Amino acid sequence: MGYFKDLYTLTKPGIIRGNALHTLAGALFASTAGIMWNPVLGVLVGTCLVIASACVANNYMDRKMDARMDRTKSRASVTGSIPVHVGMAFMAILLILGFFVLAAYTNVWVVLIGAVAYIFYVFIYGWAKRNTVHSTLVGAIPGALPAMAGYVAVSGEVSLAAILIFLVIFTWQMPHFYAISVFRKKEYAKAGVPVLAVVKPFNVVRRHILMYMCLYLLTIVGLITFQVVGPPSGLLLLAGSAYWMSVFKRTPDTNESKWARGIFGASLVLSLVFVIASILNVFVPPAV
Repeated sequence: MGYFKDLYTLTKPGIIRGNALHTLAGALFASTAGIMWNPVLGVLVGTCLVIASACVANNYMDRKMDARMDRTKSRASVTGSIPVHVGMAFMAILLILGFFVLAAYTNVWVVLIGAVAYIFYVFIYGWAKRNTVHSTLVGAIPGALPAMAGYVAVSGEVSLAAILIFLVIFTWQMPHFYAISVFRKKEYAKAGVPVLAVVKPFNVVRRHILMYMCLYLLTIVGLITFQVVGPPSGLLLLAGSAYWMSVFKRTPDTNESKWARGIFGASLVLSLVFVIASILNVFVPPAV
């Protein structure tokens, strides 16, 4: 059982779960005329398989870096309990299955979005996190594409609404991951990863977090303005944004790590709010 558990952990289940929720939410936001289960389940299963493949590839690409961090040094890709050739075969199987499901149950746009996300995460982000402080920005692109894929699987087109869904998750991710870079700063520095909190002082990271929180709010306003969401969902998303900003303002920043964990915790609440709003939007859609 240990061998199969190691294979499972190579897929980074936490990342899959988070992206699965956003993919499902994206699909539900587009389901204002009722839920079409084939594309919804197709994009959900296919996207999870593609993400799992990308995470396996990422683990083996990062194994030397991971060996320098306490949090990741016991991964199967680092210890060698799953040899590279086995890991690569596992990665390929997941990738083929994922794109087969996307092609069979969704549409060509979703397949293209999946391909772009895969290339960005495995190759472009894989390079960026070793070489530039802007790796978070690069990584947020494939991180936001699953929600967009969910929307496009149901709508059948890359519309303004689909782009706005992408931007909501993109702007949400930036404070989320900047906060992680603060409370894990020592780990990233030890591994030689030049995230913003390692390269720049805390007040610069804090300003970046606030800027993206404001942009997140603007994307919510965009969803409401262009009637992507109904009034109840819009109000819920606005309330979530206000809550996030209140955490930013009221949490003392004398302890940088504690402050960042507060921002991170609030961002997880917003992720849940996004999913709840998508469910609500099915029952109370925008009056178009």
